[in-house]
Order: sequence, then structure tokens, then C-alpha cells
Amino acid sequence: MPLSSTNSSRSRNSRKANTTTSNNNYNDDNNRRRKKKRTTTIGQSFVSALILKSFLWLLVLSSFFTILLWIYLPDHGIYPKSHPMDDLSLRDDNNDVRNENYNKNKRKEEEKWTSISDNNKSTNINYFMVFSTSCSPSQDWQSYVFFYSAWKVRQPGDVIRIASGCSEEQRKALTKLHTEQILIMSDRFHVHFAPACEDSRSKYFNKPFGLRDYMEKQLGYYPSSIGNNYDNNKHDDDIIMIVDPDMMLLRPLTHEFDLDKTDWVVQDHWKSATVTHGHPISQAYGFGNSWIESIRDNLTYVIAEIDENSPVLGIDKYTAGKYYPSGPPYLATGRDMYNIAWHWTKFVVRIHDLFPKFMSEMHGYSFASAHLRLPHQLARSFMVSDVDTDKGEGWGFLKHDSVDRSTVCIPDSIPTKDLPYVFHYCQRYALGRWFIGKYKIPKNTFNCDAPMFREPPEDVAVKYDWFHYPGGQIKNFANKPLKVLQNGWSMCRLIASLNEVLTNFKNKHCDPKVANFSKSFIFHKEDDFNAFLQGEVPELPPP
Repeated sequence: MPLSSTNSSRSRNSRKANTTTSNNNYNDDNNRRRKKKRTTTIGQSFVSALILKSFLWLLVLSSFFTILLWIYLPDHGIYPKSHPMDDLSLRDDNNDVRNENYNKNKRKEEEKWTSISDNNKSTNINYFMVFSTSCSPSQDWQSYVFFYSAWKVRQPGDVIRIASGCSEEQRKALTKLHTEQILIMSDRFHVHFAPACEDSRSKYFNKPFGLRDYMEKQLGYYPSSIGNNYDNNKHDDDIIMIVDPDMMLLRPLTHEFDLDKTDWVVQDHWKSATVTHGHPISQAYGFGNSWIESIRDNLTYVIAEIDENSPVLGIDKYTAGKYYPSGPPYLATGRDMYNIAWHWTKFVVRIHDLFPKFMSEMHGYSFASAHLRLPHQLARSFMVSDVDTDKGEGWGFLKHDSVDRSTVCIPDSIPTKDLPYVFHYCQRYALGRWFIGKYKIPKNTFNCDAPMFREPPEDVAVKYDWFHYPGGQIKNFANKPLKVLQNGWSMCRLIASLNEVLTNFKNKHCDPKVANFSKSFIFHKEDDFNAFLQGEVPELPPP
């Protein structure tokens, strides 16, 4: 074979082999690309499926928890679902509004409430109204009455029950009660649990120690905030108000008062009637200068651990009696009140060592205030309570010409603006055999099946100028018309208010088949009371 032919054949075979190899390489590359594409596609599909599945699970879980919250959580709106003055007949068992007029009225009330809140916010001042309790059932119903009164008068700010010394079981029960019964009025109503005071000689120690615990744990104060090294707290300019659980608000409390229309103990000293730093305000109480005179010979013992040169040592009798015999409602700025609370806890125990009576707690507050050079602007007219006095409390509204024995027991016959801020119902009130006293109120009063209180007739103050307490005490007010008015107003107001609270409670929390709305409970034995209604009059002492 010629050499040229052989070379041509080899050349053709070589090209063929190269072409085959090239094709094989091309196919391999395509296969690798397709495999890689399939792998990428599968990975992308897996990721997409995982994201979709996760989204669907999140949607299912969020829907599930939304339903749970809707079912189990109470309504916490600032304006409650019903108000004491609402017509309850317009509502069904689920509190659904059926009447369009109700919606209009509610909007008007909400606008009124919002305007109060806005006025408060415009000053950048918040109100914290606190009262101290134990965990006993009697203080549960008193707390409910107080929260209700704060709700009714549209008290601005937060209202806090400080419950001291609760066991774990009591704490759980009270938390449940507060959630179910109080929070539905307003989410501004709270309960704070404080430890019991280590010194158990007086239950009233819980007031200063509970207040200090609340201000430290909830408002962020701490002991190093005392004295010259004071660190500013965001609540320094806010207003702390201390009241008692056996009080009810008749009007909303703020930090500003009318200098000319309020009955002040010292009228000409103050140029302002506004609570500011260094200027606390409170109700005057009748213990005068005894807070210091009862322990005058032992002042160094009380101040020993705080300041041997305390300003208390320089307080004279006049100053002690005019600026420091204060009591609830107390009002001070957050900064001043924490200083008072801290020193109150330090002084009260030692004062009780020397003066082992229940008033030692109030004396401790006065002592702390005097030590801090915080004289109080004392008002006589913030509160009514004791029907045996007319000069030290706000009974002036009963001396108006428009008030007499025929109108004093008629609901709303006295304008709200004329009333004091607080009714402290810690006394007994009676005319004839009609009677009310907090210590005689049955423990089961808030049971759904318990009766409410029988209400006296509107002319009760016309019919009777004497009273007969359950247990035998009789008094004759024949020559004391103001005493008749005081007892008449206090008794009628307290009975009517308690029945209003009970009606609200039973409408909200009781089975309609069980709820007892009868106003039939009386404090006297039934035979004695019936004889009284028939005209029987006991032998009266001289007036």
C-alpha cells in the first residue's frame, strides 16, 4: 500500500477517534450539568416546601393561640363593659349591647373619661392610689367596694391593692379573684403581693412596709435613693395617694385643690393647694401633737439608728399639732413619698416599742414626715367618718340650707361637688333600729345566694331622732339635729352603696337562677325589728 494512502487512512481514523472522544466528553458534560440541575431543583423544591410547611404551621398555631386568648382572657379596656349607672336590663348574659341608645350614651361617657385622662396626661403626672390589706375575706369585699367606687367616680391613674403576708394558696386564690372580678372593671386596677412584716406585733405595720415594697419592686425605687445621694426616678413627679380599704371615693382625687373652698387646719400659711415636691397634703386626724408628746422623753431612742440630730428634736407642740397629725388620704410626690415610706418603716417599730397601740402606725408616718421636714397641708374636709364630731371632718355639706331631715336620705339629693372626697365607713351608723356597721356585715354577703341589705325609708331622718344599736346601746338626739343628719346620711349612703355594689357583682358573676337580689337582711333580731316597725320605742336616755 502506498505510504500516502496509509497516512490518509491513519488521518481519517485519528479524526474519527477525536470526534468520538469529543462527543463522549460533550455527553459527559451534559450529563453532569443535567444531574447538577436536577440536584439544584430538588434542593430548591425541598427548601420551598419546608418554608411553606413552616408558614402553614405558624398560621395554625397563631390561630390556635388567638382563639385561646379570646376565650380565656377578660376584657381589659379602660372603660368597662358595663357601668354602675347602666340599665342592666338592656344586656344579655354575655353583656352584648342590644340597644343603640346605650352605644350613644357609652360613647359620651367614654369621651368624658378620655377627657379626664387627657387632662391628667397633659401635666405629665401619673396617679398611683394604694391601699393596704391582708388576705382575709373581709378585706376582699372591702377591696371590691373600693375598686368599684374608684370605677364609678372615674378616678384617674392606677389603683393598687397591696396584699401583705399571703400564703401561696391565698396568693393564687386572690390572683384568680382579682382577674375575674376586678380587672373587668379596668386594667388600671392592680394587686401587689408584699411579704408580711417580720415584726408581727401589729397588723398595721403592713401599711408602711407594704408601701415601701410596692414602690421598690414596681416603681423602681431603692434605699440608696435616700438622702443627698438621691438618684432620679421616672416616678419622682408622679403622685402617690394612700387610702384605706374601708373607704369609698365620693369624688375623684387629684393633686390640685381649691385653696379658698377647702377647710384647712392652717388657712393663712399656704399660698397653694397643689401637691408638689416638699408640699404633701392630707386629711387632718384628731390625734393632734400626741404623735410626739406620747414619746417626748424617748425621742433619742426612736432616732438612734437614723440620725441623732434629727429635726424632730426641734419640733414644738404647736408645729406638731398643726402640720403633722395627718392620715388617709395622704398625697405626696413619688420622691417625697418614698422618702417617707423608707423612714416610716424605720421609725414605726421603735415607736411601737414605746407606744404599743394601733395608732403607732399613724404616729410613725407623722414622725417620718417631721424628720424629713415635710410639713403637711392638712384639710379637715377631705373625708367624713365619725358621726360624733362635726368640726374635724368634712360634714359642712349637711349644714347647707338645702339639706334637711326630709331630704338627707334621698339618693343624689346632695350635689356631688358638695361632698367630701372620701367616706371612711369604719364607724356604726343608725337611726331607730335601722343600722349598718362594717364589723357586723356577714362574711357571706358576697355569696350569690345571700340577701342584700334592707333599705330604710327616705324619711327615716324625719321619723327618728334616736337609735338603738344591735346589742343594746341607745342614744337620744332630740336636741342634736346635726347628729340626726350625720347618722341618716351615713347609714343611707352606705346601705345604698353596698346594695349597688352587690347588684353589680351579682349581675356579672352569679348564675341568674341563684342570684339573690332581695333587700331583706337586717342586723336586729327579726321580732325586735318588726316590733320597732309597728311603733315600739325603747326607753330613751336623756338627750
